[in-house]
Amino acid sequence: MPRSLTVFALSLALSLVSLPLAAMQPAKVASLGDFQLVSGEVIREARIAYRTFGEINAEKNNILVFPTWFDGKTSDLLKYELIGPGKLADSSRYFVVAIDALGNGVSSSPSNSADQPGGAFPAITITDMVNSQHRLLTKHLHIDHVKAVMGISMGGMQTCQWLGSYPDFMDAAIPIDGTPKMTSYDMLQWQTHERIIGVMQGAGHSNADIAEVVSPLNLMTLWTPDYLVENVEADEVQAFIDESLQSYSDFDAYDYLSQLRAMMNHNVFGASHEGRQSYIDNTRARVLIIGVAGDQMVNPTPAKELSAPLGASYYAVESNCGHMGTTCAAVDVTRRVHSFFDSFSHR
Repeated sequence: MPRSLTVFALSLALSLVSLPLAAMQPAKVASLGDFQLVSGEVIREARIAYRTFGEINAEKNNILVFPTWFDGKTSDLLKYELIGPGKLADSSRYFVVAIDALGNGVSSSPSNSADQPGGAFPAITITDMVNSQHRLLTKHLHIDHVKAVMGISMGGMQTCQWLGSYPDFMDAAIPIDGTPKMTSYDMLQWQTHERIIGVMQGAGHSNADIAEVVSPLNLMTLWTPDYLVENVEADEVQAFIDESLQSYSDFDAYDYLSQLRAMMNHNVFGASHEGRQSYIDNTRARVLIIGVAGDQMVNPTPAKELSAPLGASYYAVESNCGHMGTTCAAVDVTRRVHSFFDSFSHR
């Protein structure tokens, strides 16, 4: 889920009650020092931003990790009220650690790196994001096990990677609108974004110019054609695009490309069939996978096909909203997640 505001999402946000005080406070930042990536390259003086909500119980078995989606920030998780008492990440029951993924402009990114700015920033992977989060949790917050990891879209990809990289670290995992690997359609979509941005950067276009192209590209796959035809009149399209563009005020093309390329290289199984079987065999956590059949931004097929061999529960959201289907069905998705947690006890 890119940050794109849409007519639906904006109206939803405007209908919400005032944000909690924690939303008004800046994220906390942990220094990781020189952080080595899986490629062998190093992010110098790496920093990871995060926010916490709720209280850790006496047994320390109610911790929920919530990474961010593509081009999103922990402030977005608050903006759309995904964290709070009774919300998807219920802070009245769980100690929620929301973490800004590498490359999002808050944690270490091309846009905020003093030593490795812009195109000099090392290429990152979804695995690097997860490794940085693991270091934050274990070395800075002194957490060695969590109740669950849960994420949406690219956050769901990180959740899938958590299962592969640290299978004993969590009791449960909930990838929502995520995938264990890219499909051909995913690659076609994201390579198109990458090439357009590269051409525009080469021609000297500004971040604002690039955002004007990226925003409608995202809208085309964020929603389904049926949803748009039913809910946006032809003469309202420009207003629809303009509304979305409002959320790109701090858009940075290098940040966008950094996370985009991490998604394009995402495959929790590696290159072999043995890697897929090893991933399945090593999974320890209970898993709930949530997807939307008509999702045209993150193809749901790999996650759905993984659910049976993984022994996971799979919930297919019935919606014509596409990638935004779990937002359109937010009440039911929240109920399903809470029911899943209630189905097993603390470790």
